Amino acid sequence: MKTKYLTLIMVLFTLASKADIADLLITEISVTPTAGEFIEIHNSGAAPVDLTDVYLTDATFTPDGAFYYKIVTGNGGGGGFADFNARFPTGAMITAGEYQTISLNGSNNFNTTFGVQPTYELFEDAGAADGIPDMLEATAGSINNQGGLSGGEVAILYSWDGVTDLVQDLDYVVWGDKNEAVDKSGVSIDSITDADMLTSMYLADTSVATQAVISTGSHAGGMTWQRDVGLTEGIEVQVGGNGINGSDETSEDWNNTFYEGAPTPNIAGTPPPPTAPNIVINEVDAVGAEEFVEIYGGSPNTSLNDVTMVFYQGSDDTIYDLVDLSGNNTNGSGYFLIGDASLAPNMILPANSLNDDASAVAIYFSNISNFSIGDSVTATDIIDALVYDSGQMDDLGLLAVLNTSGGQIDEDENMNAATESNARCPNGSGGALNTSTYKQTTPTAGSVNNQCPAIPIGEYYDTVDATNATTLRTTLHDIIRVAISFNYTTTGNVNDTWHILSEADEDPLTNVSPMVVENMIMVYKNNSLPYLGGGQQTYNREHTWPQSRGFHQNTMGTNNTARTDAHHLMMSDAIYNGNRGNKYYDNCDASCTENPTTAYNGIGGGSGVYPGNSNWYNGAVYEAWNERKGDVARAMFYLDVRYEGDQMDPDSSPLQNEPDLELVENPQDFGTGDPKMGKLSTLLQWHAADPVDDTERARNEVIFGFQENRNPFVDHPEWVDCIFQDMCAPVVVDDIFANGFE
Repeated sequence: MKTKYLTLIMVLFTLASKADIADLLITEISVTPTAGEFIEIHNSGAAPVDLTDVYLTDATFTPDGAFYYKIVTGNGGGGGFADFNARFPTGAMITAGEYQTISLNGSNNFNTTFGVQPTYELFEDAGAADGIPDMLEATAGSINNQGGLSGGEVAILYSWDGVTDLVQDLDYVVWGDKNEAVDKSGVSIDSITDADMLTSMYLADTSVATQAVISTGSHAGGMTWQRDVGLTEGIEVQVGGNGINGSDETSEDWNNTFYEGAPTPNIAGTPPPPTAPNIVINEVDAVGAEEFVEIYGGSPNTSLNDVTMVFYQGSDDTIYDLVDLSGNNTNGSGYFLIGDASLAPNMILPANSLNDDASAVAIYFSNISNFSIGDSVTATDIIDALVYDSGQMDDLGLLAVLNTSGGQIDEDENMNAATESNARCPNGSGGALNTSTYKQTTPTAGSVNNQCPAIPIGEYYDTVDATNATTLRTTLHDIIRVAISFNYTTTGNVNDTWHILSEADEDPLTNVSPMVVENMIMVYKNNSLPYLGGGQQTYNREHTWPQSRGFHQNTMGTNNTARTDAHHLMMSDAIYNGNRGNKYYDNCDASCTENPTTAYNGIGGGSGVYPGNSNWYNGAVYEAWNERKGDVARAMFYLDVRYEGDQMDPDSSPLQNEPDLELVENPQDFGTGDPKMGKLSTLLQWHAADPVDDTERARNEVIFGFQENRNPFVDHPEWVDCIFQDMCAPVVVDDIFANGFE
């Protein structure tokens, strides 16, 4: 009888421990140094949990399709690309409140790095059993004596009973470039062990494009990523997903629920004091029936806890209204809208709430309890502010405190205050407490400010002197060297080259929404690929003037101006970009290797016969296909004139002058790193053979909207002959008026 009771107790204990499997969380991740890579899990429940059917993986490398959930088919990834798919040892338990670590590079390396032992090691690194349990292979070969969490990765904790069609997500964390992020939406799959030959379908995950990330890069050496002190999963959707209890584990806002701190393997971490969110006031419409204030945070789902919006009146520079934003987040596109009910805002602003005269709106990282109506203007804990008006005099009292890097902005600048708003142009630009990029434009409440007015082409080139090649080059250079530079990769609320190129190279055939980039056209392959954000995708950014030829990041810094200039950056199929490398442009021949184009939108389709509709290359040169020859040639002409080495590059590191780029006839005569490119005579041929088309003109407009400079050779292709061949059209002089006749 006693044995029966013991057996019953063990059965009930096992059922209870498996029922509480939803209490498991990933709580700490160490990405660097490699020797110290680990993933920590935690049992946040009140009962012990059996880990026998629990798995841990980063095995989702997309090119080979070996996603972790394919374990039910006997696949499931791991063993390649430094990925792994591991199962916890049979009978492993985690008690209530316990933290356990899995070392990804062996217990010896872990102990050397942190001075303690892990709970498990991915593989045995001691040559013989050392008392630290080894993880088990989820599928044959899915552990190959490797860790490897650098770059873009996910860590996925999941459960599978060994029979059913679907695995159940327990926790999912993503960082970096999202190259290995997962979306199982609508995937049908059949387990090879359930014997029913019927498929099951996964419910909707959050799309990869809108999934958050802890960070776009790795944490600092000697630090780790840790889940916040409340062990919360943020705004994670708790119904209708593929998680253990119906949650959507791919919907968590990890940028808010994880922080960077000193490693605390096997124990709870201590988070640092909260910091102000990286947000700006992106657009304000104070005049008109539909008033609103738009906040933009760049990163999706940015927490607005302890953020207070304060409204100041210019009559006495005091507070006239307050809005508490705590408990809210920006949306999946990074916006938070406070406005009239007709705008479907995140938070309703009662009608006629905003003063129309000289006034201000500011946001602070400070609890609303620290402010009162009637308080004087303050800069303490300020994040951003806009001092505005609708035709009134500047309010020096507000400006002195709130906008130290810009002036007061007039919503009625164009005499259209009732139908225009004050908006950052380009979207999110200028930086906090800086009004230099605000312009008056058609309101775009809750979406990107992409309708900013542009300078007419005629006015832009007003100061051009086309008398001869020298005067034309000099006057053009003086115009186009005045430009806004953007980060190479996303940082906070500032647009980057990924965002600019997604719009510049957007596929017009797939453009359903003007606010969303669906697909992009690749420069060399001519294929249309879905836009998945930045990072290591099947596409990347092609430097048509190779960065190794004058402005490499190793010598001039990541964000140097030439490296980030979108006029010569173009979206490219990653393999084709690799084939191009830093080869200069020139005609090839039939002995060269073919990079065929895709037949799309009435053009392209490689023939296999030189030259056909293909790109061709050998060890030295790259020949672009016919439809893109002129595009890349005019980008080269632009860079030659734009970059003369005569002004400081504020984005270089260490600080230095911009490069002096030059097109030459024999670029092979110059060493690696020299700012020379060509072949000049070939580029001139390509320019003549492939004239400017509407696609190239539209691209020029998009980039102008961001950088505020143009490629003059798209607007005036005739200037190529003048500058580069000294074939200038005669300047027409009206002799009747030349001597002042009136």
